[in-house]
Amino acid sequence: MSDEISYFPLIPERTSAKARLTTLQKAEFIRGLDIFSEASVEELYRLASIAQELDFAPRQILFREDDIGDAFHILVQGKVELASEKRNTRAVLGPGEAVGLYSVLTREPRCATAQALEDTFTVFIGAEDLYSELSNNPEIVASIFKHFVKKIGMGPKD
Repeated sequence: MSDEISYFPLIPERTSAKARLTTLQKAEFIRGLDIFSEASVEELYRLASIAQELDFAPRQILFREDDIGDAFHILVQGKVELASEKRNTRAVLGPGEAVGLYSVLTREPRCATAQALEDTFTVFIGAEDLYSELSNNPEIVASIFKHFVKKIGMGPKD
């Protein structure tokens, strides 16, 4: 067995041959992310319709530190380690958590390398697909904005 770590950039050929989740199931995973917690069922369904599925083997790299954020992944099954050599940090994420969302939203380079620790199944949304969906559906942008307004405490003062 080789100690070499495999790295596969995000390409459609690596998606699961047969869909394992329905669009509704994908919407449920998306709804589980805080940033989409204010989105309506219709908005979640739109996002789920552009989400794809991807499998990663143990030790396989999802993306590397300083890569351009071309997609974000929601972990459905398995575990992923986020490690940053520059920041000397490590974290392990599991099902229901997202990896890569920050760099997709900010269009900044990845701040860590993401590596599967075990067989991992994700739902992912490509950055360009997300931007297209956001530009065509301002209500999704409004729901994200509403989330951040609530998060920073700018709500009504009673």
